Amino acid sequence: MMKIQLFNGYFIEPDLLNLALKQSYTGKDKNGNERESEKIIGYWGRENLSGLIKRFYSLIEAPEDDNRIISMQEYVDRVEQSHQRLEDWLKENYARVQSDIKRDSSRAE
Repeated sequence: MMKIQLFNGYFIEPDLLNLALKQSYTGKDKNGNERESEKIIGYWGRENLSGLIKRFYSLIEAPEDDNRIISMQEYVDRVEQSHQRLEDWLKENYARVQSDIKRDSSRAE
């Protein structure tokens, strides 16, 4: 199955009906051995790439696994940096991602 790499371990995995936003990570199994795994963040309809991108943005802006207490200035800096990074990435890749999704859809039919 095709995967469209984003960044920070996140990727899009299209299927016939949906776009799945997933994250790759390294975890430990019950024996304490490191292993690669994937976490499903959510599903969006194939025509809702913008909704998926909004969710991805919220995750890079304030990761759910970050339980630290930070200052307002650090948060503002993080939001501005993640917004700029995503904006730069989208300028370079959004059209390609849409094309990959459409091409994957036409192959599946």
